[in-house]
Amino acid sequence: MVINTTHKFIFVHIPKTAGRSITKSLLSLRGNRSRWLANTKHETIAELRANIGFRLSWKDRVLGRNPNRFLSFGFVRNPWDRIASCYRFLVERRPRPEIDTVACFKDFLVQAQNGVTWIQDLKSMRSQLDYFTMPDGRMSIDVLGHFEFLAEDTALIARRIKCPISLVHKNRSSNSGIDYRMSYDDEMIEIVATKFAEEIELFGYTFETKWPSQRRSGRLNCD
Repeated sequence: MVINTTHKFIFVHIPKTAGRSITKSLLSLRGNRSRWLANTKHETIAELRANIGFRLSWKDRVLGRNPNRFLSFGFVRNPWDRIASCYRFLVERRPRPEIDTVACFKDFLVQAQNGVTWIQDLKSMRSQLDYFTMPDGRMSIDVLGHFEFLAEDTALIARRIKCPISLVHKNRSSNSGIDYRMSYDDEMIEIVATKFAEEIELFGYTFETKWPSQRRSGRLNCD
């Protein structure tokens, strides 16, 4: 997450949606408030709202800095593509030693389906909807972009915050250009479809094409 008091925005970083690239650009801007952030870079908007009161300094309060009034934005991605990217990252970067217990991508998905703890705890395996869903079940974010329309939606956000955002791709895996569909069989397709059914329906994603049938580039405020 990135919070900026000069341009008054909150960037909600959903894993494997080009968040590292966007963050790198945003961190070059003046006005970022690192002391308002949680220890995790993947804090949800609901978690921020619940805890921000404890992070504000007396000066923040005197100056009337209220992040609840800031523009919030984030990106979502086709779940089949996102989870394939997550697995490639784990294999290539090996941030978790437990990846050595996984035989292949299918084994990874089967273990996830069976509730293996370390996989379930991965931020990348959390539903994308969790990152901007409030406790009452309402999804609230001012500008929701799509990874599949990254350049267009980033430009839209840049206009809203009145500041340029120059993307530099970070965390690209060596085979990120490979068609994700080549990595799946029918059983694997169904595992992802079941686990991420709600976001698949909301955004109109299908396995056959990575492009969303219901483009949500803009405000999302619904049950």
